[in-house]
Amino acid sequence: MVYYNYSIMRLRNSEKILLHLYDYRKYEGKYEYPPEITQQGIAERIGISVTHVPRNIKKLVEDGLVKKIKAHVPGKKKKVTVYLLTPTGIAEVKKIIEKINQNRIQVGDEYYTLNELKKKLGIGYIDLLTKLDRGEITPAVLDMKPPVVFREVSVTIDDFVDRVAEIDTIESWFSRGGMLSIVGGRGSGKSYLVQRFLDTKKPSMHIIWLDVYDGRTWSSVKEVFNALFGSEDILSVLRTQPTLLIFDDYHDVDDEFVSALNALVKEPMEHSRVIVCMRKDTPYYNRFYTLSDLAEGRVTEINLDALPYEHARKLLPDVKESAFKRIYQISRGNPRILAALKHGTLDRENVALNGEEIHLLKFLASQKK
Repeated sequence: MVYYNYSIMRLRNSEKILLHLYDYRKYEGKYEYPPEITQQGIAERIGISVTHVPRNIKKLVEDGLVKKIKAHVPGKKKKVTVYLLTPTGIAEVKKIIEKINQNRIQVGDEYYTLNELKKKLGIGYIDLLTKLDRGEITPAVLDMKPPVVFREVSVTIDDFVDRVAEIDTIESWFSRGGMLSIVGGRGSGKSYLVQRFLDTKKPSMHIIWLDVYDGRTWSSVKEVFNALFGSEDILSVLRTQPTLLIFDDYHDVDDEFVSALNALVKEPMEHSRVIVCMRKDTPYYNRFYTLSDLAEGRVTEINLDALPYEHARKLLPDVKESAFKRIYQISRGNPRILAALKHGTLDRENVALNGEEIHLLKFLASQKK
């Protein structure tokens, strides 16, 4: 059973509209706007007839809480009217949230505030209130751990060293949102870094980790989403279902792939996150974001350089110092090469070394203290 104070939780339609628009407050200044903030979209999301929306919206606009603009909406040939909160409207929503968070909601034997449930489930206030009214929030729902939905890349963490600052950057990015680009050469540890973050953070959301192999198309990504969610509309899935979408080994892709990622950069997703592990030698025309995207916080970029000498040394602590200096020089502090040397698997790794360099590195690694 779920118990809460209906006198506090019962909201007027105008308050529901404000709460709904609060989930889309980051769309200010975008080129394209989601259909959820049109009159039809508002009606569908808060569960009222579309004929009841204009009267409520008109009053909110007159009170300076909401503004309307003409904007591009996917699927519409002409610009249509969409609605956004004003700064005064955002302040009003915060008062509403403070009011409804006076509740302690019982789910099973535990009690939660609305904010606690919202964070736990990764959904907006309107969706949460709707589910509460329908009795859809149960202990089983709260205890359910979303599985790794789809994963084409498998990473085993055996020899992860350093990268503390990078992990901190990822955690900070994950809290505020946007897209994350991890840039580095082959074997620099991009995938390891993502896996370490997953092991540490254990995000409670769908995780889709895709390999951007040579010739991968955006259509193939849509096929994955269609198989998993019954929809090829990737943006819609990311808006409605908390998802961590990871693209691994992004390098040489077609124009459609670049355009699709550029669209994701412009999409202020509330609950989903996107990581792109990109090779350092990715051609300029395949880079899907600009300096302004970095400056304005739409994209966070991490550049993975060589491991510092003292951290690389931890991977081969038993090798003579003189031999390791040569190893570090030849490997350029590349984590994949150093880990392969440690485990005796360098011959089987895809590394940018010739046969002579591999032979020399193996000899040097055999020089023990």
